[in-house]
Amino acid sequence: MLKTVEGTGASIEEAKADAFSKLGISENDEYKELEVVKTPTKKILGLFGGSPAIVRVSVETKEEKRPVKEKKAQNQADRKKEKKKAEVKAKTVSQPVDIKNELSLNITNEYKETAEYIKSIVLALGMESCIVTEMSNDEEIYFELDCGDDYGIIIGKRGETLDALQYLARMVANKGKASYKRVSVNVGNYRAKREETLKALARKTAIKAIKQDRNITLEPMNPYERRVIHTAVQEVEGASSHSIGLDLERRVVIGPVGGGKQSSNRRGYSKGNRRPQNEAYKPDIAADREPKSDLDGSFLYGKIESKSEE
Repeated sequence: MLKTVEGTGASIEEAKADAFSKLGISENDEYKELEVVKTPTKKILGLFGGSPAIVRVSVETKEEKRPVKEKKAQNQADRKKEKKKAEVKAKTVSQPVDIKNELSLNITNEYKETAEYIKSIVLALGMESCIVTEMSNDEEIYFELDCGDDYGIIIGKRGETLDALQYLARMVANKGKASYKRVSVNVGNYRAKREETLKALARKTAIKAIKQDRNITLEPMNPYERRVIHTAVQEVEGASSHSIGLDLERRVVIGPVGGGKQSSNRRGYSKGNRRPQNEAYKPDIAADREPKSDLDGSFLYGKIESKSEE
């Protein structure tokens, strides 16, 4: 690799010394080329004009090599990063096929307007790209999003952003349609992962409630998530579950069959209005409303609840 610098000085010798200094070599060291670009000129009457000498020196330098250990460590880090990206991409790409088989969905372009609407929101959230795959059957419309590896902003806290996006997509997809269809929006296999998390929570809480002989109240959930909890609790012998509260504050209470001690509170759930321990527990239901089971009419992938839903 050839490195060239220019030196200046009152004389050619001073210009050469300046160039050698910039290259970090001495006059006795080897160099490729030395060229006098400009000779010095003297000032008129020692006061006016004049210019310094300019010398250009070129030297052959060796390309700096990175330490072998450092290069090896970097290669290993790069391989791990690429492997992780490939795994995430494989999961994201394969998910639409799994859902298609599970729910007998067919890939379609019938809801292209809704797909473009979803894409516009995702891009407005700051994502660089988004591919929306549409699938449907007679009852369900499913949108699978592929937005790369980092899609946490689309999911939001406990899926709240994704649920909101799903609600908007449902409104657009069913607008002006004679028959109503359920709409599901998923990204990065989040729905399946959330379901497994809920099942594990239900089993763990049911075992704890039986062991401690008390009721345990979970955080508010949408109808589908409550349904997952109820179904999982039924698999634990000696455990039962029911829902309390209204609208967005509706929660699942897990306890032993026949009722347990006073319900414990999780995540800041109100501690007021506690019943006497010898009084039978009854779910909170408004006087003008009929009890409604979480096991009936729940959406497959959850939904945003309005005041008319429990």
